[in-house]
Amino acid sequence: MAPGRYRDPVFARRRWRGIDPVGKVAVVTGASAGMGRRLAADLAGAGALVVAVARREERLAELAAVMRRTSPGSGYRVCDLSHVDSFVSLLSDVERDEGRVDLLLNVAGVGGIVRTEPPSLAAARAVMEVNFMAPYAGMLAVVPGMRRRGFGAVANWSSDDARAPGAGAGEYAASKAALSAATESLSYEAGRDGVSLHVVYPGWVPTEMGLSAVGEGGMAMPPRPVRRSEEQISALVLRRLGGPRVEINAAALPLLAPVLRSVAPALYHRMRAGR
Repeated sequence: MAPGRYRDPVFARRRWRGIDPVGKVAVVTGASAGMGRRLAADLAGAGALVVAVARREERLAELAAVMRRTSPGSGYRVCDLSHVDSFVSLLSDVERDEGRVDLLLNVAGVGGIVRTEPPSLAAARAVMEVNFMAPYAGMLAVVPGMRRRGFGAVANWSSDDARAPGAGAGEYAASKAALSAATESLSYEAGRDGVSLHVVYPGWVPTEMGLSAVGEGGMAMPPRPVRRSEEQISALVLRRLGGPRVEINAAALPLLAPVLRSVAPALYHRMRAGR
């Protein structure tokens, strides 16, 4: 399927044209690779001023060169999201330098490794810092300004494991579930002022993180109905950004898992334990 022509399998009848990116100030985390890089490049290509955020400066510099071909004002900031205060300060700097943040896409994440033993408390805390505390703090930092201006959107990356966790990687599922819940809760207030908050469930994407989870992390290859490409997810998110629905679902199949867990819990747990 060609990039930009991805058909949303869940809500195909309720199309949303998305926010016009031209002239918007967008911050994208996890931008040195995978979905973050794809979204940053696509937003810049569509005319947004993009601030790409990640730890790996060499990769960010390469991305910035690509973005500036179509968006000369785009650039990058180096930040380790495990340092939450540094991320909040970075967002404050962007608001000062650019006047505002219109779009925040919290794509960065860690974890997802199936464990045979419980993680250490330090390891679990590190996952929570990057996957929950950083995007949550970032959302709290930019949403007040968006509400004052009556415009803005935040998209937080979650996982199907957040709503139907399997065996192992419990801290990863917990961090994503916390982010999903916090985003939806805040969306009720923000929506009254014209600000859209989204939770993205991308399915499985063959990024570095996705491939590592399968190749090294003990995760079984997901079934074809939940596999998506970077191009497909980027097209879907940019089309749904700013729309009326909190959830942006890339695949319909995972929506059945919570239902099966409720109506046939024994069967569900046998199935999940066997994967």
